[in-house]
Amino acid sequence: MQDFNEQPHLSARLVDRYSRYLESPVQRLKFLDRLRKIQTAEAGGLRRITQWLPVLGSLRQRALIAIEVAKLMPANRKLPLNFRVLFVLYRLRLALYAVCLIGVVSLGAGAVYCAARLASSLSVMGQTEVAAVAAQAPGSDGQPASGAASTLKDVQAKAGLPLDKVWLAERGDGYEFYSNGARVLTGFETTGDERRFYKFHLGDGGGALQATAVTNPVGIVFHVSESDKLPFSGQFNSSLKNVSKALLEYAREHRLYNYIIDRFGRIYRIVRDEDVSNHAGNSLWGDHGDFYVNLNASFIGICLEGKYTPRKAVGPEDINEAQLYAARVLTAVLRSKYGIEDRNCVTHGLVSVNPSNHLLGYHTDWLSGFPFEAMGLSNKYSSELIAVSEFGFRYDEAYLLAAGGSKSTGLEGSDLKLRQLAASEGTTLEGIREVRWRLFQQAYDLEHHLDLEREALSKQQEESRGS
Repeated sequence: MQDFNEQPHLSARLVDRYSRYLESPVQRLKFLDRLRKIQTAEAGGLRRITQWLPVLGSLRQRALIAIEVAKLMPANRKLPLNFRVLFVLYRLRLALYAVCLIGVVSLGAGAVYCAARLASSLSVMGQTEVAAVAAQAPGSDGQPASGAASTLKDVQAKAGLPLDKVWLAERGDGYEFYSNGARVLTGFETTGDERRFYKFHLGDGGGALQATAVTNPVGIVFHVSESDKLPFSGQFNSSLKNVSKALLEYAREHRLYNYIIDRFGRIYRIVRDEDVSNHAGNSLWGDHGDFYVNLNASFIGICLEGKYTPRKAVGPEDINEAQLYAARVLTAVLRSKYGIEDRNCVTHGLVSVNPSNHLLGYHTDWLSGFPFEAMGLSNKYSSELIAVSEFGFRYDEAYLLAAGGSKSTGLEGSDLKLRQLAASEGTTLEGIREVRWRLFQQAYDLEHHLDLEREALSKQQEESRGS
């Protein structure tokens, strides 16, 4: 029985199983003799391919053996059901082989695909860890450095366009394009209350408070959205876009921020530049002797989608290079358009105050780690905080923890200046704080009253349009 030498155990079992359908010993001997003379295996390449298929690999053997049994069975005996099924399968064997082979190939391809995705995920995780370590390495300003921020800093130094070379180059349906490459998407744009605010000035020695009404924005506040954050990977592409869309819709509904930069680096205008957005809350910042209170109306709000981690600036899973580039060119557009000074481009954590307890940092996003130099800006962590130096705001341990666990050079300098101010006035720290608190409260009340007037006017205009 040389035809069965390739699979001796399987063929022996088949011969024994099918011979039992023959009751006569003589018929069984004839059956065995016939098997010596037939070729049961598929020939050539098809045999090599199909022999490993479960059940179907032995289909030809089974069919030919069953045929020999059927020839020797009595003519009046009905053919067993399994024989009839076997003969049908044998006629359809090529189609069955094709289906099985397609299934095997699909399973193999699926296994390869899953292995590749797993390897890709592990690679992304490894790159993220390396980038995080690099991002936490201290830079020249004592803040965490990053390859992305350093690269953008170099680009800005060597090829950055001066502000007089930034202009609106093209406007189309749903977008604006600027000469420095900034592309602002306007599909989510909405209106807000008209900008009106006070620029305050303290007289010499902290004398009478002076207030001047202004309508054009004088600064920029950078924010972090603190929204849900998925791993920045292609396998989450749809979910990343859905999360960004939800943020944009929420911001438009509540008039939050003037601009949002999503994790793909796309710039969306939310509230028009001419209008007030709700982004800064109770806040305080000063420039060249002037200062501004509650910066919603006086400063433009730019929000980068992500989460704030103390002293961790940028990276693949944090604020990424695409977002930094977008923020840099958008900042240049706004500074060029409104004549905004470098000094007034600052972060939310540095301007936020809590008047109810006289503490800094009601909000702490970007209290450390913002890559100012990558934006083409000076490092505001070294700047004076007039909330401390002029108005005596305090800070607590929670504030310092949010700042990365230590004082910035700007905060230390502001502490020193407040002590010097108290000494020059011949009073204590608490004494100078009490005096300056009254001045801050005057400015706060004036700005708050203007906010209420602006909101009432806006409501009146909406009602008139509705009627």
